[in-house]
Amino acid sequence: MTLEGVQDIRAVVWALDGVLNRAKPGAWVPRVARELGIDAAAMERAVFRHDPAALLEGREDVLDRLQDWLDAQGADADAEDVLELWLPADHDPDPELSRLVQALAEAGVVQALWVQADSRRARWIAQESGWAEQVDAVLTSSAIGAVMPAALAPIEALLALPPHQILLIDSHPARVEAAEKRGWLGWDYTPGGARPLALALMPLLV
Repeated sequence: MTLEGVQDIRAVVWALDGVLNRAKPGAWVPRVARELGIDAAAMERAVFRHDPAALLEGREDVLDRLQDWLDAQGADADAEDVLELWLPADHDPDPELSRLVQALAEAGVVQALWVQADSRRARWIAQESGWAEQVDAVLTSSAIGAVMPAALAPIEALLALPPHQILLIDSHPARVEAAEKRGWLGWDYTPGGARPLALALMPLLV
């Protein structure tokens, strides 16, 4: 499978969730429930589904929301306990795509990781997950103050590149379509699609 215009690409922007990270949304809930003895599913609904944009855009701290919920439930746990279990349980890197990231790095291609997450998770991804050592930049919605597609223009500014020189690899078709409308190249990634993606990126690897 080919990707027209890929030879002009100077930066690849990888979406973390749904692409490089295989963990399903809420994958951490059973572990938190088991180890802390709380109704983690109810906590997830109350904390993360109420005005999610305030978290994703960095206007509210998820730690405060978690602690407020725990206090209201009289739980014998604090928000830091939840974070210590949640963050690693919510992270499952795809080994095939990790190898592709490494190959692109060895070929000298600029790569950025797009993390659409609250500030606590974004910081963990940037500092603890190991991705910062594999890509040139970790870009987060909570730091930029915008989610996709509003984040496209700020990303262009941070990369100092015109749209036609940037490729977005994302599992959300609407985000890919929005990027393409701005002039980016886009790749609508589906689970297990590492091989066709690698073939499409071959002009950048040789």
